[in-house]
Amino acid sequence: MRFLLTCCMLVLLASPVWAGFRGPGTAMTQAATVTAAAEAPEGTTCVLTGNITEHLGRDRYMFKDGSGSMAVNIPPHVFGTLEVTPANTVRITGEIRGKRHPERPDAHVGVRYLEVLE
Repeated sequence: MRFLLTCCMLVLLASPVWAGFRGPGTAMTQAATVTAAAEAPEGTTCVLTGNITEHLGRDRYMFKDGSGSMAVNIPPHVFGTLEVTPANTVRITGEIRGKRHPERPDAHVGVRYLEVLE
């Protein structure tokens, strides 16, 4: 009986049901289109769906959705083993970068995650 009770307690305590934060916060806004991302401040999280249309050099690519185009920075480890063509629809998640120094404008999305949708 004691063994069964101990097993039940371990399962309940190890359960992720209580994991994570639930409550108010001061989270930054999230941009869902290229137009919104271009107007968003540095550090804003972006989740954009569209196409990578061109390789601009090194880790820089041109990303296009229904609202416009924007440069994105995608390191090789983010691509991993994925093969992406301009015909593929992708979802990228990252943050707005390059707006800290107005004398050197270089607004782009620093991509952390890439998902091929089609």
